[in-house]
Amino acid sequence: MLLTQLGMAVATGSPAFDNPLTPRSAPARVVLIAAEESSDILRIRLHAIKKWMDLQREKCSASTVAAESEFTTLLEKNLLLVPAAGQSVALIDNGATTEFFETLCKFCAGARLVIIDPLRRLHDGDENSSSSMTYIVQVLEALAKRTGAAVIAAHHIGKGAIYNDATDLAAASRGSSALTDAVRWQVNLSAMSETVARKHRLLGHHKSYARLDFAKANYIAPEPTIWLKRNEGGVMTHTILKGVLGATQHGGKESNSAATSASKERIYDW
Repeated sequence: MLLTQLGMAVATGSPAFDNPLTPRSAPARVVLIAAEESSDILRIRLHAIKKWMDLQREKCSASTVAAESEFTTLLEKNLLLVPAAGQSVALIDNGATTEFFETLCKFCAGARLVIIDPLRRLHDGDENSSSSMTYIVQVLEALAKRTGAAVIAAHHIGKGAIYNDATDLAAASRGSSALTDAVRWQVNLSAMSETVARKHRLLGHHKSYARLDFAKANYIAPEPTIWLKRNEGGVMTHTILKGVLGATQHGGKESNSAATSASKERIYDW
């Protein structure tokens, strides 16, 4: 849902998550390759997001959120969704780029943003191999260069990072560290832990919250962690946590069992 919302925001020139992730900008073309999703799932997501944005439009001025007719027109013009569940979207096969890679380069020419979810579907290499991971990054760099687009690919967190309460670190990525080393920007999405939930008096409701950590940013200043809340239909919105308890009451690291609730999604941008 996070990536779909981001794609819609860029396509319509709307601020994503009330500005923390990306501010309002000129509408631009976006291509989202959903390698694990069907058209029905994407349709449900789009309707849920649009319903939420319609509610926001009622609360905000026209200068903040596009009018409904303009918003719909921009979506139809700029957002290209590719539901690819059950199909191959591999960019690499047996160490060489595929025909689909060439097709994708042509299809995405002129786009501002290309989103691919997940990275694992793009290659047949070993995730623990530094050479394999370096190569997939090189291929994505080539995609960015040939299309002029920024490229975001979703990846998974390693189990060790979950157990050790280290989901905010760049090294939390599953597989070889060559992947993290090669990307220019990395954002980590993880669930709220029970420890944090206690501090903010949200225990019992914490599964509706997620944290977004800017683990790596080569070209911009570091950004603070932001919190998101899952609303009706799974739509995520920016939220400010309140009601912090004293650290002496519920201090310390979260337990392994609590840490295992962390989300397994990772976002990379080349």
